[in-house]
Amino acid sequence: MAKIRFTLKGISKEIAKAEKKLRSIRGKVIVVDQHKINLNLQGLEKCQGIIRNFCRPPTTHFGQTFTAKTKAKARARARA
Repeated sequence: MAKIRFTLKGISKEIAKAEKKLRSIRGKVIVVDQHKINLNLQGLEKCQGIIRNFCRPPTTHFGQTFTAKTKAKARARARA
């Protein structure tokens, strides 16, 4: 069976772009629309929180996270 690997990095970047646009527009609109924009910003923050929670790097029992390969493994791959 094939292993499928993917990341949500692109999605989180799009969420950040949308937040930036909404924050820049918020001061230029009327109060009713500002309320709608605030609700949209809250929704985007919740979505980004969910993505961070489920897509965080693996941790050991002691809370250490490993996101980069060790130098020894990198050297071994370079030799091969």
